[in-house]
Amino acid sequence: MSEKIFKDLRMSVLSENGEHSLSLCVESGFVEFVVSIALTEDDLRVIKNDHERASFLQAALHHPFQLKETRLESNELRHYLDMILHSKKPQAESFLTELDHGRAHGAISNMVRITCGKDQCLLRQGQWFNR
Repeated sequence: MSEKIFKDLRMSVLSENGEHSLSLCVESGFVEFVVSIALTEDDLRVIKNDHERASFLQAALHHPFQLKETRLESNELRHYLDMILHSKKPQAESFLTELDHGRAHGAISNMVRITCGKDQCLLRQGQWFNR
């Protein structure tokens, strides 16, 4: 059974026979495709119940999957899921800020600005969560 998570994010969850996956719509130039990511029960719970973290995950995953050269390997993907969905807020903010300032060149904060209406200046300063 497929379930749309949020109307403002282009991702959905597929649950079948006790296994869960995240379908993430990725745009790269004029091409659009879907990336499927295996989820644990804990991942699914956070994605369904924490809109901020789900939004951050969508933005953080979109960038590396846009190009074959930057696509995440399974261990890197697990690290993203653990840091964004399960770590304490300060650690998640540090992780997101480092990615955004590094290889993403502001793409993560920009997508969160677009999808959530957050102030990109605050995001770039490391303030990702609502206070």
